[in-house]
Amino acid sequence: MNLFSHSWLPFIYLYGLGGLLFVAGIIITLKSGSFDLSRYAHRKWMWILLFGFVWYITMHALMTWAALGTISPYVVLFVLLALVVVFIVITLLLKQKARA
Repeated sequence: MNLFSHSWLPFIYLYGLGGLLFVAGIIITLKSGSFDLSRYAHRKWMWILLFGFVWYITMHALMTWAALGTISPYVVLFVLLALVVVFIVITLLLKQKARA
């Protein structure tokens, strides 16, 4: 059984094409003026969008590696918890920067 075509090829297609469409959507909203990154609320939502995309890529890749036996399932849990901590810290830093 070819593991690449059953596990990684769909991953590349999903996040490659999805990533292009995601980035195109972000560029369109920035160029149209719908996103004003000088405003705190817009920066916060941009961070949430970008982090969410990275979160799903990471989660999908880690779970694929765990399913293939490359890494332990506990690594998935610890990496995702570390990402949650990064999200909370950066969100708090953005909030502090907005107050200053």
